[in-house]
Amino acid sequence: MNKRNSEMNNLAHLLFRKHKKVLDLVKEENSGAGFEPAVRRLFGESPDREKTIRIGKREFLYSDLAKTHVSFLPARWRQELDGTRFTWQGCENWWAGYPLISWVELRAGDLGAKGYLRLNAEVGPISDDKLRKGLVETIIAAAAAKGLERVQFQPGASEKGRLYSRFLRRNSVALNDIGDPGEIERKFVQLINDFDAEFELVANAIGQFLGPGDKF
Repeated sequence: MNKRNSEMNNLAHLLFRKHKKVLDLVKEENSGAGFEPAVRRLFGESPDREKTIRIGKREFLYSDLAKTHVSFLPARWRQELDGTRFTWQGCENWWAGYPLISWVELRAGDLGAKGYLRLNAEVGPISDDKLRKGLVETIIAAAAAKGLERVQFQPGASEKGRLYSRFLRRNSVALNDIGDPGEIERKFVQLINDFDAEFELVANAIGQFLGPGDKF
């Protein structure tokens, strides 16, 4: 009996290895099945770049949609960035063409249909190291003053040569079914609304920036 069990186990492992690539491919194909329909419900069927969309309490400018992520710029961020006297060299071809971006991505879990949505925000590849350092440190100081602990950069984010620096923490929400557009849409809105204070903090931090002739 033990020998038979061992043979059956060996056969099961052999079959699993043989078909693992097929199983992985099926999982990959299904991993974002509900994400794109959910995003189109929120942003429109074929949104133009920079189309203004209201999600929850806040307006956003659409940037781009891929299989498992959608990028956008909070309208208040764009308003404040356009109100500065800076030119954001180095970011012309990065995401929306500004030094900041946010996006929501879908991540599949290890078991079944479960997964999660994650909200990201990032400072990008500003060519002027002093300007980039000033932006990062202004956001850090504003978050500390307001006690918003979910705004945190990795150590060294403002150092010379750094290009990309994400700064949101505890920024995920669980999904029971990554193939369900309705659940994804609801959790997407929930996630955006939950970070409303952080979105506003960054907008205010941008507004605190100095002119190009000043020194950081």
